[in-house]
Amino acid sequence: MPHPSTEEEERAETGVFGPSAVTVYLEQVVEQLRDERGGAPSSSIPALEQADPEPFGIVIATADGHVYEAGSTQDEFSLQSISKAFTYALALSDLGAEAVHAKIDVEPSGDAYNEISLQPGTGRPANPMINAGAVASTWLVPDSDRDLRRDRIREAYSRCAGRDLAISPEVLAQEHDAGDRNRALGYLLASAGIIEGDPAQALEDYFAQCSVLVTCRDLALMGATLANAGTNPLTGDEVFDAGTVSRVLSVMSSCGMYDDAGEWMVRVGLPAKSGVGGGIVAVLPGELAVATFSPALDRHGNSVRGVLACERLSQDLDLHFTHTARVARSTVRASYPVDQSPSLVRRNAEAEAVLAEHGTDAVVVELQGDLLFTGTETAIRTVRDIAYEASYVVVDLRRVDVIADYAIPMLARTREELHAAGRTVVVVASDPDFARAVDADPPLEVFPSRAAAIKWVEDALLEEHGGPECTPSRVKPVESELFSRLGPDDARALRAHTVERTWAAGENILRAGQNFAGIHLIVSGDVSMSLRTPTGERVELQVLGPGMSFGELALGTGDKQHVTLSAVTDVTARVLSPQTLTGIEQEDPALGLRLWKALARDGFERADQQWRDAAVHASASDW
Repeated sequence: MPHPSTEEEERAETGVFGPSAVTVYLEQVVEQLRDERGGAPSSSIPALEQADPEPFGIVIATADGHVYEAGSTQDEFSLQSISKAFTYALALSDLGAEAVHAKIDVEPSGDAYNEISLQPGTGRPANPMINAGAVASTWLVPDSDRDLRRDRIREAYSRCAGRDLAISPEVLAQEHDAGDRNRALGYLLASAGIIEGDPAQALEDYFAQCSVLVTCRDLALMGATLANAGTNPLTGDEVFDAGTVSRVLSVMSSCGMYDDAGEWMVRVGLPAKSGVGGGIVAVLPGELAVATFSPALDRHGNSVRGVLACERLSQDLDLHFTHTARVARSTVRASYPVDQSPSLVRRNAEAEAVLAEHGTDAVVVELQGDLLFTGTETAIRTVRDIAYEASYVVVDLRRVDVIADYAIPMLARTREELHAAGRTVVVVASDPDFARAVDADPPLEVFPSRAAAIKWVEDALLEEHGGPECTPSRVKPVESELFSRLGPDDARALRAHTVERTWAAGENILRAGQNFAGIHLIVSGDVSMSLRTPTGERVELQVLGPGMSFGELALGTGDKQHVTLSAVTDVTARVLSPQTLTGIEQEDPALGLRLWKALARDGFERADQQWRDAAVHASASDW
């Protein structure tokens, strides 16, 4: 039975996008480690000794069911000692931890995996990851009314892998022929009372579980089932309960890599299990599993390339258990189309109609927390998924606390890949230098605020779908909405009193709490209006464009600014200073009165529009 496909794999077949940045990274690791020639295949049985040492594969399977693979990931190999972890889990599920612990200890032995010895005093095997403990685990799994022990074991492995796995008759026959040392362990266990009765059938079933054939992808999904607290993330099948998985992973941490387990936890820092068939599975609980396959083994019986690959991934992607994210929360805080949370830029009716029709073609993705590997993978996958349906994606990074160094090139590659497929990705970031850090081609558009980014996307949608009457680049803005409320002579007289000023993109023009600094009439550029909530969060209220004015609202709040105005782009404005306004009132009171009436009317209409827009925004944002 073939593996169920992930959504990413199904979409990859359409050819819209290339492989994920995660897949590209794995391909690079495979190529860089392929020339490692140390070690040799196991000589324990002919099927292993005669294995081709060249195949090398790496698979990452996430705890929510996404698979990334590179190299020889479809070649079958026998589980061998990797089976020990899953049979131990089955025994725990059947009998409970207390009953299993009465027969098998959980202490690191420091001995070779096939050492013929039991714990002094108790007579128990040191742990279930050495052969003595593994044979005991197999014996502890009972037959059922329907299936024999070996069938139950194989079925449990299959449920973890998400497909029906088979036992290799060839490997099983050779394991049987070469099994004298394990038989000695079985009879030693029987003599100590750990196995009750004849151990012969348990030994044959142990040989059978070692002979189950898997691919590197199978192994990754088996590991992902453990990472997902015992539930296969693709099929949703709960194979083991969370308590069982916790105990299994704990034992894997201290005993899973034979007598190299201590060094492994220092270098790699992941619970893992290896097998002399060339496989390794490593698990980051709650997040992912890594599986590798390469038949050449080191002196401990671990795959040479597999160990190097796991070390590399742990170091490059911060997978070591001491480096995981500080806060366990979803990386994707929210995602929504821009028509559900518009920029609040005032548009004409024609432009509003176009944005209502095409607003779902642009989507905002808000990220949070730490962009370590799992967060980065989730972010990349989310953006790619959205880009299958939407032409524009706005990625808001302002709530992201930490961005790992390796995340930047992955994000850059994803953006370039989507750009090549005709999609546009822009970023909202507090750091104005983020675009240079990404180093993408063409340069990444980075905005200081969500409203500014959404305005840019809305303008792009209008350029693409709108006619001349609603296309920003073709519509000549009113010189000044405020002055348009006055007669031509009054407008000319006031314009003569203005002084031109400019601000660079990102620069604050007016700050909340600042004294009234005059009326600013925007000639070019965009200005963001925002305020701080009592909790300190910055909330964007509106983006003002050419023809609009700001600063006058301070006159209604005790001559103090209650909002902050910032330049989204380079801004030019003409300013009526407080001193100029005072002079006009003294020299031409009638003109001053007409100006204040125009300001009042403009203010009332703007406040009414902001209330309407805020109501729409609040309703649409109730996701």
